[in-house]
Amino acid sequence: MFRSLGMSLFTAALALQAAAQPVDETWLDENVSALQETHNLFALGAAVATVGQAPVVAVSGVTAKGSETPVDASNAWHIGSNTKALTALLYARLVEDGLAEWGATLAELFPELAEDMDPSWQDTTIEDLFAHRSGLGQVGPVWLISRRSDSAALPDQRYETTRDRLTSPPKGEPGAFEYSNLNYIVAGAAIERLLEISWEKAIRAYIFEAEESKWREGWGFGPPQDGLEGHKQSLFGSRTASGAGAGADNPQALGPAGTLHARMESHARLLLEFINEDSAFITPAMREHLLSTWPDDTASYAMGWGVTENESLGRVYGHNGSNTMWLSSVELAPEAEAVIIVNATEYTDASREAVRELMDRIEEHLQPVE
Repeated sequence: MFRSLGMSLFTAALALQAAAQPVDETWLDENVSALQETHNLFALGAAVATVGQAPVVAVSGVTAKGSETPVDASNAWHIGSNTKALTALLYARLVEDGLAEWGATLAELFPELAEDMDPSWQDTTIEDLFAHRSGLGQVGPVWLISRRSDSAALPDQRYETTRDRLTSPPKGEPGAFEYSNLNYIVAGAAIERLLEISWEKAIRAYIFEAEESKWREGWGFGPPQDGLEGHKQSLFGSRTASGAGAGADNPQALGPAGTLHARMESHARLLLEFINEDSAFITPAMREHLLSTWPDDTASYAMGWGVTENESLGRVYGHNGSNTMWLSSVELAPEAEAVIIVNATEYTDASREAVRELMDRIEEHLQPVE
């Protein structure tokens, strides 16, 4: 009842709120360049899209430390945990196609494990995973190290991780919010079990290359293999380019929680579907479930989105992503019909400050048109 009421109020507000002023490309270029230089970043980029308008993309800097190649608007950026909202979207598409159900419990998603499952997991739902309220706890450094040398197929790695955790008592408190990549690894394993294909193949088929797709260019897994590179920071503050090998990202088994990369234009076009009421790809029922806070209106996290209120833009759905070598910040502003993406190729105090300042400038610039 609370979620339905919340979305009804949200829809009413959307109908009354005017769309945001489209961002001028020159203005965005100037602000991206100024902040990239001021904060001495290797690369900074931003994309702003409003419903009915093509995304505006601006970039500044070079592809990597020591490189003289300027960053290009078509380059792909690692988006880290902004992958999570897209894994939740993938599940929502499966529900829409009759291949999955909202409210499915872990015992229903993994029936072959139900007998051996700790009783605490019997009523935990897919929504609890997407909203970080399962009580699964964290993956931990041992898991990360072990997965780097694991030669098993990725679905097998995720399934074994799921089995090991579900046959043990909760490491966290079920029902309490605890942000954890493990929630999305288990959700990814559930999707793989439902479809009998890897999460990587599923998200490509159902999301990136869907029939309705206007956003199919430039998606991939792990670090981009050409163009931009992320950067590692030493204990003493020096920065080095991370390259494109296995050491340039988290283990691939973490995929559903945070290993995607994307061109900013493609990312922005896909995110627009979350707020475009005329979308043929994200139906009203999908939108309601994905953008409703869980488990009720007192919560501040939906399905892969943190939820806040902005003085000028209304309700905003935001998320940050980083594998400690990149930084990606995204926002949906449904009442202003706008999407914002700001990315950097390092995760440092300077990049965090620059990304936040650029996001603030864009939010202020997107004053709704009355």
